[in-house]
Amino acid sequence: MHTPAQSAITLPRAVFALVAAGIAIFAVTAIALGREGVRNLRDAALEEAVTVRTRGAEIAFARALEQDWQRLQAIAGDLGALDARTLRALLDAAAGAEERISWAGFATPDGRVIGASGGLLEGGDVSGRPWFRRGLQGPFAGDVHDALLLAEKVPAGPDGPARFLDMSTPVIGEDGRVAGVLGFHINAGWAEDFLTQFANATDVDLLLVEPNGTISVATSRNLPEVLDLPSLRAAAAGAEASGHEIWPDGTSYFTKVLPSVSHGDLPSFGWRLVGRVQPEDFLATPERDIVRIAAAVLPLGGAAYLFLTFVFMRLYLRPIEQLAGTADLMAAGHETYPLEFRAPAEAQRISAALARLEAQRD
Repeated sequence: MHTPAQSAITLPRAVFALVAAGIAIFAVTAIALGREGVRNLRDAALEEAVTVRTRGAEIAFARALEQDWQRLQAIAGDLGALDARTLRALLDAAAGAEERISWAGFATPDGRVIGASGGLLEGGDVSGRPWFRRGLQGPFAGDVHDALLLAEKVPAGPDGPARFLDMSTPVIGEDGRVAGVLGFHINAGWAEDFLTQFANATDVDLLLVEPNGTISVATSRNLPEVLDLPSLRAAAAGAEASGHEIWPDGTSYFTKVLPSVSHGDLPSFGWRLVGRVQPEDFLATPERDIVRIAAAVLPLGGAAYLFLTFVFMRLYLRPIEQLAGTADLMAAGHETYPLEFRAPAEAQRISAALARLEAQRD
């Protein structure tokens, strides 16, 4: 009779291989899922933190501008009955000594300036300026621009010629008609300093972006005026957005876009505010920590599981292996009886069957 070749695969080996493969699969899956879960948690924490900081900058900056707007409105309500001397004194006080408001002026409906802080541009024609034309129609807020009529009268800053933000509002006379336009030129350098100080205090870079995507003010140096990035495209579209981006300096940033900068009655400048942080500087990158912890914990867990597997094989597979040896002896003609086992049930059944066979042979 032909005897088939005996397989080299035994039950203990098969179980050990299965357990080892399971441990390996579990380890790889746990590390992959753990890293992915931590990335998601990190991104959620980044978005929350960047949003809070960017929103805080938006509120603080808009509130500061709203104070100037309220001052403009208060002065406009009193201009109708003032003489020229009192008008200039009031505008000088509005401009103040801190140079936040670089120029305050009042022009008649034909565009002639009849009162201004420091007397600058008095008698001049501003009928072609946007702050005047738009101010005749209603409250107006204008984005950053270079000084034109005041270019020779206002000293240049460290970054070049003076730049202004505009605010203006119509002034209603005692007869109910528009008596002129009151305008403020706010120093754009103050706006940049305000946002830079906030950015440094909160570890976030801030950018004021115009509706066409041009950067008006940036707290980071050496940025081009226009960037082709998803965040800047979202800002130009007036959409809120967030996510990771590679910027022109080759660094990955987590970026948040707020579609407006406003507070209270402040007219819209059309700005969008963009905040960004470097994740590595803001939050510790945990993937390496996870791998290191897993490298320490998983071997210990695997060793414990292998020990349990060894105990299992001794208790449940070793009896079957002994019964196989007994069956070989019986098949070779030796008189022997199988050992009795308490477990497992299959071993008990095989042992009983072999005992019956031996008894029948006797």
